[in-house]
Amino acid sequence: MVAVTMSRVRPRDDAPWGRRGLLVIAAATALTAVLAGLARVGLGLSMGPAHAANHGPLFVLGGFGTVIALERAVALAHPAAMAAPALSAAAAVSMLGGLAVAPWLTLASSVALVAINVVIVRRQAAAFTWLMLLGSVVLALGTFAWARSAPVFTVMPAWMAFFVLTIVAERLELSRLAPTPTWASRFLVGLCVSFAVSALVRIISDSAVLWPFGLTMALIAGWQLQYDLARRTIRLAGLPRFTATGVLLGAVWLLVTGVLFTVSDVPPSGPRYDAALHGVFVGFVLSMVFAHAPIILPAVARVPLPYHPVLFVPLLLLHLGLVARVVGDVSADLPLRQVGSAANGVALAVFVLSTLVARSRGPVAG
Repeated sequence: MVAVTMSRVRPRDDAPWGRRGLLVIAAATALTAVLAGLARVGLGLSMGPAHAANHGPLFVLGGFGTVIALERAVALAHPAAMAAPALSAAAAVSMLGGLAVAPWLTLASSVALVAINVVIVRRQAAAFTWLMLLGSVVLALGTFAWARSAPVFTVMPAWMAFFVLTIVAERLELSRLAPTPTWASRFLVGLCVSFAVSALVRIISDSAVLWPFGLTMALIAGWQLQYDLARRTIRLAGLPRFTATGVLLGAVWLLVTGVLFTVSDVPPSGPRYDAALHGVFVGFVLSMVFAHAPIILPAVARVPLPYHPVLFVPLLLLHLGLVARVVGDVSADLPLRQVGSAANGVALAVFVLSTLVARSRGPVAG
C-alpha cells in the first residue's frame, strides 16, 4: 500500500475529518480483531473472546479492507467514491455488533470498490490499474460467496488475492522508476491473472487443490524480491530505507507462504492454516501498512507523519513475533505460538506509540 499516486490533490482539503473517522473505525476494528486473535490461541483479553469467531473477517475486511477502500476513494477524488470505505466501516461496526447484515454491507463496499477501479482504469488504462481492478473483482466474488454462507476457509484465498494484487499493482507502478525489463512486467501480469483464477477456483470447489495458488504466490514474491524498486531504495537512508525494509520483508513472507501452499495440503483449520493466513496478512499486508504509513496518512487523512528511526522498532518486532508464531505452528509448540501472537499484538501498540514519537520529534535528516 503506497502513496495515493493518482489523486488529484486539491490545494485545500476542507473535509479530512470524515476520512480520519473512517481510519479510527478501521483501527478500532483491527484492535478488536487482535484481541480476538489472542483469544483464539488461549490468551483471552477483554472483549477478545466474544469476537474470536470473527477474528479473520474483522481484521481482513473491517480493518485492512476499510483502509484500502479509503485509499482508492481518495485516489479517485470524487465524493461518491467515499461510499466504498463508508460501507466497509459500516460493515465493520455491524460485525462488532453481531448483525447479520455485515456480509452484505461488505459486499456492497467491494462492489463500490470495483466501480472506483473501473473509473480509474478508464482514466488511466495501465497494467497496474487493471490489476487493481482484477483484485477488487476477486474480492467482490469472494465476499458474495461468504455472504451466501460459504465458509471463511473457502473464500480466504480470494481475500488474500485481493490484497496481494492491490499491493503488487501499486509496487508495479513504482517499478517504472527503475529499469524493469518489459518482459518481466508482462510476466508479472500473467502471474497475477493466474493467481486470481486459482483463488476463484477454490470458491467453486472446496476440494480444489491449492498448489497452483501457492506456486503463483511464490513466483509473485520472487518477482518482487528481484525487480521491486525497494531493492534500490534500501541502499538509501531515512524513509526510503525504512519503506524498502518493510516491502522486502513482506515479500519474503509472501514467498514463505506461497511455498507452504505449494508443498503441503493446508487444511481449513489448525496450525498450518494459521501459519499461512498470518504469513500473508501479518507478514505481507501489515508489513506494507507499517512501511507506507508515513506516506499513506498524510495523503489520505492529512495527518503528517515524519520519518523517525523509532519506526523500525515495531516493524522488526512484528516480523520477529511472526517468526515465533510460525515456528510454533509448524512445531506444534503452543507456548511459542502464544508468544509470537502476543508479540504481533504488541507490535501494533508499539507502532501507534512510535508514530506519536515520530510526530513529536519531527523529521530526521536523510
